[in-house]
Amino acid sequence: MRTLKSLLTIIENDPNKTWRDELPEVQLALNSTRSRVTGYTPTELMFGIRAQSLGISRLAPSAEPEQRLDLEEVRSIAAENINRAACSEVERFNRGRATVKPFSTGDYVFIKSSERNQTKLHRKFRGPFVITRVLEHDRYELRNIDGSNRTYKYAHENLRAVPRGYDGLVDIATSLTNYEEEAETAGQGQEEMERVSSDDESETVSVDGCTASSGTLSASEQDEP
Repeated sequence: MRTLKSLLTIIENDPNKTWRDELPEVQLALNSTRSRVTGYTPTELMFGIRAQSLGISRLAPSAEPEQRLDLEEVRSIAAENINRAACSEVERFNRGRATVKPFSTGDYVFIKSSERNQTKLHRKFRGPFVITRVLEHDRYELRNIDGSNRTYKYAHENLRAVPRGYDGLVDIATSLTNYEEEAETAGQGQEEMERVSSDDESETVSVDGCTASSGTLSASEQDEP
C-alpha cells in the first residue's frame, strides 16, 4: 500500500497525467516487480508467467512476450524464502528486545495513560498501583493504593515499576492499607459498643420499672387500715 501511494503521488504531481488514467500501468508495474522476500514477482507466483516490464516491451516489441515457469516449483521456493525471511526477522527483533523482568504480588507500578486521553502536558503514566495477583500471559491484576476495592487488569507492556525510594511510597501505601483495616475494625468495635450500651440501658429500664412497681405496692399496703 505504501508503494502504491508513492507511485500515485508521483503521477498526481505530473501536470500532464492523472492517477486514474495511469492505474493500468501502475498495476502492471507492481505485478512485474520482484519481491525482496519471495524472490519472484506477483505475476510469476500467480500465473507462472515471467512478464516483461513496460520498458523492455517498448524497446523490443517483437520479443517473446512471456516465459512459462514451473508454478509448483516457483511457489515452493517462494515459501522457503518467506520462512527464511520470517526467521531472520524474528532473530533481529529478539536481538534488540529488552529482557522483561516480571512483577510479583505486592509490587508497586505505574500504568501507561491512554493516548486518546492525553495532551502534550499530560502525564504519561498514572498511579501508583499495587499488584494484587499475577495472571497468565504477562498480565497482572492491580488495585489503587487509595484503599478502593476496584481492580484493573493490564499487560506487562503497559506497566512501569515504581522507582525505589519514591517519596516514601511504600510507607504511604502501608499506612493507607493499615488505616483501611483499622477503620474497618474500629467500625466493628463501635457497633459492638453501641449494642452493649443498648443492652445495658434496656436492663436499667427494666430494673427501674421493677423498683417503681415495688415502691407503689409498698405505699398501697401502708395506706390500708
